Amino acid sequence: MAASPVNLPSTTNSSSTPGIPETHEVDPDKAGTYLQANATSDQQSHCLNFAAHQYQVCWDVLNVTGYLQDWVAFNQRKCDDEDMGFADCFLYLEVGAGANCTSFTGRSQCPSPDSRTFMGHIHGAQTYYVAFNIWNIQNWFFTYYLAIGGANGLTIDNVNTIARTLNLPTPKGFPILDLLAGLAWAFGLISPGGYGALIPKLGVKIEGLAAQAPGEYLLRAIQGAPTLSRSLVASGNLGDSDVQIAELSSNLARIVSQLENNVQNALVLVMGNFSVFFDFVQDGYFSTQIENLNTLTQNVTLSLNTYIVSQALQNDEVIITRALDTDVNELQVNGSAIGFDTGCGYGYDEWGMCGSWWYDSTNRISYGLESMKDMVNNYTDPLESLFNQGITTPEMLFLNSQLCADAAGSTQGNAPGTSLTTTTGVWNTECISNVKICTWDTVNLGVEHEYTDCRREGPFAMEKCGFGEELVQVTVPASYIGPYLTSVEYQGIVCNQWGKGMGNPG
Repeated sequence: MAASPVNLPSTTNSSSTPGIPETHEVDPDKAGTYLQANATSDQQSHCLNFAAHQYQVCWDVLNVTGYLQDWVAFNQRKCDDEDMGFADCFLYLEVGAGANCTSFTGRSQCPSPDSRTFMGHIHGAQTYYVAFNIWNIQNWFFTYYLAIGGANGLTIDNVNTIARTLNLPTPKGFPILDLLAGLAWAFGLISPGGYGALIPKLGVKIEGLAAQAPGEYLLRAIQGAPTLSRSLVASGNLGDSDVQIAELSSNLARIVSQLENNVQNALVLVMGNFSVFFDFVQDGYFSTQIENLNTLTQNVTLSLNTYIVSQALQNDEVIITRALDTDVNELQVNGSAIGFDTGCGYGYDEWGMCGSWWYDSTNRISYGLESMKDMVNNYTDPLESLFNQGITTPEMLFLNSQLCADAAGSTQGNAPGTSLTTTTGVWNTECISNVKICTWDTVNLGVEHEYTDCRREGPFAMEKCGFGEELVQVTVPASYIGPYLTSVEYQGIVCNQWGKGMGNPG
C-alpha cells in the first residue's frame, strides 16, 4: 500500500547519465558511500526505511544512480557470461533466485522484492530500490497491457455515442497511427487527479513525495529512451490509412492488438538493456507504487474517449473559447445588465456548467465551444450529455487543451503522434485534448475585436440580423462573452438564435 505523502524537497542528482559504465574492480555491495551529501537527515531516515514506503525522491537521496553505475561496471562481465539481460542478472546476483522479469509469461518468477532480503546489507536501500524498480516496471507494463484491453471494449461502446452526441455530419478520418499513439501515451497524459496535467519541463522534478502514479510520468521516462518510444508506437501491419468515426469501433480492436504487442516488446527492451533501463528509471518515477488496474483502465478509457472527442470537434471546425477573469453566472446576477438570457444566474451544476460555459473556478476562466462553420451553434446539451455519460470530463477536455496550448506557447498544442520524443532530451508537448483556444476580447467593442489572440470570424457582430426591429442587433457566438452583451447601444437586442439543433442556452 502506498504511504501517505511526505513533504520532502527533491535533491539534485549529481551523477552523470551513463551508457555502459567502464569495468572496474570495486564491488559496490562491499564499499563506497552513496547517500547524497546534501540530503537532510529527515530525507535519509525516510528513504533508508525502504520497508515502510517507497518514494520517487529517494532515487536521488540514496544516489541509486551512482550505485547502479558502479554495479554494472563491476558485474557486466558476469551478466555477459551468464547470457542474462540486465534485470534478470541483477536479481540473480543480488537475490540468488532465477528471476524472469523480462516477459509477461514469467510473472510468477518476478515477485515483489522482500525488504527483509536487503536488511543488513551495506547498501541494502540502494539495492532494494533497483530491485523494486525492476518489479514495479514489470508489474506496471503488465497492468498497462491489461488496461489497454479493458479500455478497448469500453471505448468502442462510446464511439458512436460521441458522434451522435456532437451531431457530427461527415467528420474527416482519424489517422490510424495517431490513434495508436493516442492510446499508447494515455497514461503519460493524464494525472491521478483526473485531467491531463502537464508534465514538468526537462530537468524539473515534482517537489516532495506526493507523486504516487508512475503512469503519469511515462512520457518523461521515455524522453531519454527514444528507442523505447519508437517501440511503443511501432505500426506493425496497421498501415497509415485514415478511418472514419463510423469505422472506428472495428479498427480499435486492431490498434489495441498492435499496442499490446508493442508493450510486450517494450518490456523486453527495458529489462534486457541496462542503458534503456537506466534512461527509463533515472528520475525515480518508478520508485513508488503504481495505481491499481481499475484506476488505470478508467484513465486509459477516459483518455482515449477524450482524444476522440477532441479530434472530432476539430474535424468539425470547433474551437474552445475562453473569457479571462470572468464568472458568467456572477455577471448574470450582479447587475451587469447582460443583453440576453445566458442560461446562467442559478449557479453551476455538478460539472461546473451554466448555459454554454464551463467555469474554472480556480483560475476564474469561463470556457465554451464555438463552431467556426456556424457560430451560433450551442453546445450546452452535447457537453452535458458527454459529461453525464462519463465519456469525458470538463477538466480533461478544456483544461488539458489549455495546459497543452500554454506549454506549446501558442493557442494550440499538438495531438499525440508517432514522432513523439524520438530524440534524446527533446520534449514535444502532445496532449490527449488539444483543441485550439481563442480568448474573447472583453474590453473593446467592434467587429474587429472578437478575440485577442485569434483571427476574427467574418460573420462576427453582423448587424441587421433582426430585420424589422427598431434598434440595431448583432449576432455573436453562443459562447461569446464581451462588451456586446452589456453595451448600451446593443443592450437587450443581441439576436442569437438558440436551437440550431444543438440545444438550448440553459
